[in-house]
Amino acid sequence: MDSQGSHRGDFEAVVQDVKDLKNDSATLAGNVADDAKNRATRMKDKATDTVTGTLGRIEETVSDIWNTLSKTSTQSYEAVERNVEQRPVTSVLAAFVAGAALGWVLDRRR
Repeated sequence: MDSQGSHRGDFEAVVQDVKDLKNDSATLAGNVADDAKNRATRMKDKATDTVTGTLGRIEETVSDIWNTLSKTSTQSYEAVERNVEQRPVTSVLAAFVAGAALGWVLDRRR
């Protein structure tokens, strides 16, 4: 009986070890999942910050380009307007020649 009691104690110890292993595995799996979730959140936050910063720089660049284009087109319009006022005959002749040349080029394409 002594040997049987010893085996029973060993069996119960193995059963307890298996239960402990099962609990430890579950805890480890939970920790790994939490760690993965935290890493994914950090990566998402970093990507969001990067995209937001890039979009901000793009917005500034587009705004600068638009302002420059607007200013340049206004200056060009004003320069043409002054030129027409100062030299109306030359302007009409230049417009006629440009129109005739464009008409000739388009007619030749057919």
